[in-house]
Amino acid sequence: MNMSGLFSIFCVPFFFLNLIFLPGCTNQDKKEQTQRALSSSVPIQGGIYRASLRSNPPTLDPALVQDNYGETIVHQIFDGLVRYDSYLSVLPALAETWQVKEDGKVYQFKLKKNARFHNLDPVTSQDVIFSFKRLLRAEHPSAVLPHLLKIVGAKEYRAGTLENIPGLKIENEQIFTVHLQESHVPFLTALGMYQASIVSQKEVILLKEDFGKNPVGSGPFSFISWEEGKSIQLKRFEEYYAEPAFLDEIHYKIYPGGQDPIIFADFQNNNLEEMEVYGDVKKKLSENKELQWFHRPSLSLFFYGMNLKHPNLANPDLRKALSIAVDRKALVNQVYKGQFDIATNILPLGMPGRTPLSQMEDNNPDLALQCLNQAFSTTLDKQPELEIVSAIQTPRVEQEITIIKNAWSKLGIKIRAKYITDWEEFETYLNSDAVQIYRYVWFADMPDPDSFLYSLFASESPTNFMNLEDENIDRMLLAARAIVDPVERAGMYQKTEAAIMESAPLIPLFYMSVDRVYQSYVKSVNVSALGAHNLQLNKIWLDQPHQND
Repeated sequence: MNMSGLFSIFCVPFFFLNLIFLPGCTNQDKKEQTQRALSSSVPIQGGIYRASLRSNPPTLDPALVQDNYGETIVHQIFDGLVRYDSYLSVLPALAETWQVKEDGKVYQFKLKKNARFHNLDPVTSQDVIFSFKRLLRAEHPSAVLPHLLKIVGAKEYRAGTLENIPGLKIENEQIFTVHLQESHVPFLTALGMYQASIVSQKEVILLKEDFGKNPVGSGPFSFISWEEGKSIQLKRFEEYYAEPAFLDEIHYKIYPGGQDPIIFADFQNNNLEEMEVYGDVKKKLSENKELQWFHRPSLSLFFYGMNLKHPNLANPDLRKALSIAVDRKALVNQVYKGQFDIATNILPLGMPGRTPLSQMEDNNPDLALQCLNQAFSTTLDKQPELEIVSAIQTPRVEQEITIIKNAWSKLGIKIRAKYITDWEEFETYLNSDAVQIYRYVWFADMPDPDSFLYSLFASESPTNFMNLEDENIDRMLLAARAIVDPVERAGMYQKTEAAIMESAPLIPLFYMSVDRVYQSYVKSVNVSALGAHNLQLNKIWLDQPHQND
């Protein structure tokens, strides 16, 4: 029995989130747009799609990627066993069908016979098992690792005490079986995470460390070239099992550190087919009535993370004071023109387990001072100077940090800003003892609260840059994964979030939305609540194809 429908019991449907806004349209405008849509309803094949990357990704190996920039490319080059549609349902990808047996402890998958890698080799059960083993032995653990560790023998294989995994059994070239130690509700959904993309065993062994610079996948686009800090180019894979893409090529232009004015100019001059919308971009482009504007709330959180192991931030009362002192509404209105919803807890709207009960106080200077005084009565003996590190340096970011600085100056706390615009260097700094406070946005890797709470706060998670280590929180996170009843499971996540908020390892600021503008000739756009970086572009087509950059 195909179990893709199982997901519906864990997530609120997102149909209501799929909103498209075309501002400034008169009735005549709408009539003309309808006529254009009808006259160009048949997809045209061809053309080069040009998109921006706001930083240079360190690697394109899905097992190693930990940033949205690399993830954007991975979704074009690689496929996993399953995928998410725009409504966040779990659908087949490389897996044609699957059966779930023994109360959720056994999964049997059948691969699509026509699925091929870009070297034209067939995708086999052996490649899938190799991909899982590779993730289990990876030096830097990925976000999907905790789910794979539920496979029988996986923990021993990772520890090196087993050289094979008894829970992975190959039936034939197209069929394999996965045995779990116990029922693990997020397992199937987790296989849609980009880290679980299937790689070619032959190519990984052949290329070794160079695989991340010359990736070979089975997705709709294959790799052409990468000029670091400048561009990444892909081309249509003609043998794609789900029918070839309409676009000839995708050219990603890299703008290290953000470079918003340059991105805006390139879009305005028709050198980009799309761009993110921040601040007053909509106002600046308001005269162009043909542009397509997309807005959709997303499963994401923008926050300032705090390194609990740094001496300046070890006291929870100080951390609470920093969070309580921030006027989130003023920050969103002044810097982001009211674009986002303020966040005073972790889980975003639409996530099971989200509750207003664990909200952090917002814009309460008096309570912030009380918390600060409590901190000084325990461990603090002087006001620390704090550092905020950012991977992006733009006027907008500088304005944001100035607002934070002014709020904290009322507590007598000084801050300094540090900018590291190379993403690989930024990630290295996050893993160092020197980091204090860091700007970060987290998009869910999968539509499940585990993707937020475990990924960001579990002691063993590689993306727990806050260094929160709490045995009770770890225990609740693991317990939630085994709960099948959706109401009981949501209740466990509510308790877990409340415990995390009590420790105050982060300052939640706002929930991001997916806001993008597209040129009028870009067709078949369908944004996802997981973010634009989560989408494949194989269904997009251009009714004015161009053949050069």
